[in-house]
Amino acid sequence: MMPPAFIYSPRYAVPIGGHVFPTRKFALAAEMLQGRGAFFEPKLPSRSELLLAHTPEWTDKILGTISMTLADQTRAELPFSPEVSAAHRLAYSGTILACRRALEDGVGLHVGGGSHHAFSDHGEGFCLLNDIAGGLLKMMAEGRVRRAAVVDLDVHQGNGTAAIFRGRPEIFTFSMHQEGIYPETPEPGSLDVGLPAGCRDREYLKALEENLPRAFAAKPDLIVYQAGTDSAEDDALGGLKLTPDGLKRRDLMVREACRSFNVPAAVTLGGGYAADIRETARRHARTLLLFAGIDSSIS
Repeated sequence: MMPPAFIYSPRYAVPIGGHVFPTRKFALAAEMLQGRGAFFEPKLPSRSELLLAHTPEWTDKILGTISMTLADQTRAELPFSPEVSAAHRLAYSGTILACRRALEDGVGLHVGGGSHHAFSDHGEGFCLLNDIAGGLLKMMAEGRVRRAAVVDLDVHQGNGTAAIFRGRPEIFTFSMHQEGIYPETPEPGSLDVGLPAGCRDREYLKALEENLPRAFAAKPDLIVYQAGTDSAEDDALGGLKLTPDGLKRRDLMVREACRSFNVPAAVTLGGGYAADIRETARRHARTLLLFAGIDSSIS
């Protein structure tokens, strides 16, 4: 059995002051995965690759050829700098690479990504570029994939992804999230399942078991899994109550569905805001190890 391939750039961990989004979690997760597999670093994407998912004006703002306004930054809830731009562009390429590895190896493991709030023409919710859309559209542009699906289990609805893929019946978007929190106005996807605050393992896993097969009924050639861990019971930005065992069983359910239907999966990390940043990183690393099919215990 080949060792797993982890996709990661040290430039993901970009300083953004005392921001609620802990970019250092990516570096910590990568550190925890050292010795468990090989690491591959993405390169910056071309402008044409960014244009697969984004408008020319937004692309040029990201590239710095048009000024990123204060209003743009406020809407995205992120400060903008060349370093922030590079981090998000590299993550975009990272999911493209994860999709390619998934098609070749059965699974692609991205120690980053999952920026599901980014729209084609603006950023939202700490997300500037929608790497999920970029990865799938790149595979389609290369003729590697005809149909695809997104399985988004972040605590927040994947509004940007749903908006980008609206009117694209060949791409099925499934988001299961907490209802009544960010985003204030969700964008309808192919299948949206809103759960009440306080939802625990049993109810959550029952809802996932009932709805997950619909993503596979769409007969995708590839799935991107947004595996946000902000559904955990101690997360600062969510109100769901998944235990560590519940998170593991959630990931196992997705992994086993991919295996059962013989669909390759690219895994992205998404959100996670535990008070202890090392615990957030640990949860992300466990998800990737579980999908790699190796021991997911991390001290």
